[in-house]
Amino acid sequence: MKIRGLLLLALMIGGAYMMFQTYQNDEPKEFSEILDAKKPSFNSLTFTKPTKNGTNVESWVVDEPKEIETLLSFLQNYHVRKLQPEEINIHDHVNHFSIQLHDENGRELSIMVSEDLIIQDDVLYYEVVDGPLDMKWLLSFFINNQ
Repeated sequence: MKIRGLLLLALMIGGAYMMFQTYQNDEPKEFSEILDAKKPSFNSLTFTKPTKNGTNVESWVVDEPKEIETLLSFLQNYHVRKLQPEEINIHDHVNHFSIQLHDENGRELSIMVSEDLIIQDDVLYYEVVDGPLDMKWLLSFFINNQ
């Protein structure tokens, strides 16, 4: 009887832990919390424009620290919510800008940005909660740094 009680208690604790983790993942976070997991010091950005009907991909590198900080500060104004796998439609064609952030150790963090979606490293999908993103500002930033 004691073993059954212990097993039941272990199941309840495990279930409570899983519920807590699910709740934490669903709760909106600041964009900076996505980057805090990596904690790199970025020294360059590589921008890639969305392609249109098979045209050549256009990309450029920005290594000005002030410009990198400006972009990260802009993105920190937004809150995101991590999407669960069942909420992601991988067949959607999303026109997005791609940003690769590089640190001094050669590590890279890829971010794809559209008006209401941020995709990190092609794996983690985040919905912009208080968006849509100010795409005019982003386009202006990209054009000024091209």
